[in-house]
Amino acid sequence: MTRDAALFDLDGTLCDTSSIAHLVAGPGADYRAFHAASADCPPAADVVAAVADARRRGLAVVLWTGREFVWRDLTLDWLAGHEIAFDGLYMRLAADYRPATKVKAELLRDIAGDGFSVTEAWEDDRPVAELLRDAGVEVTLVPGTS
Repeated sequence: MTRDAALFDLDGTLCDTSSIAHLVAGPGADYRAFHAASADCPPAADVVAAVADARRRGLAVVLWTGREFVWRDLTLDWLAGHEIAFDGLYMRLAADYRPATKVKAELLRDIAGDGFSVTEAWEDDRPVAELLRDAGVEVTLVPGTS
């Protein structure tokens, strides 16, 4: 059985990473420092409200992120600490440095394979938003860190 779902990106969308965006800007990008520092970032209130609205409308809440799987515990702690309920969490595999569009195209197939039909999404990365639109998903583009 398939369940309609709302899909939410983490960094720059649900997790307000504006205060640490400098860590991944330019040629000296330090994603390890960025992800470690994300533990102290606040959630974006408008996106948290969209999560709650999706749940009220009976949609599953699915989260995805370009973070490597090694950051799963930090991510789960952040979500629990901000009382953000979800039905699925999809992450990049460790040492997978492909572009976000490639990784998230695969994650979108994994999400569908797990029985979720993504009908709407919140994303801050324009190319990923286009990937979603091409898949027939209504996308809210969030002005984040991308």
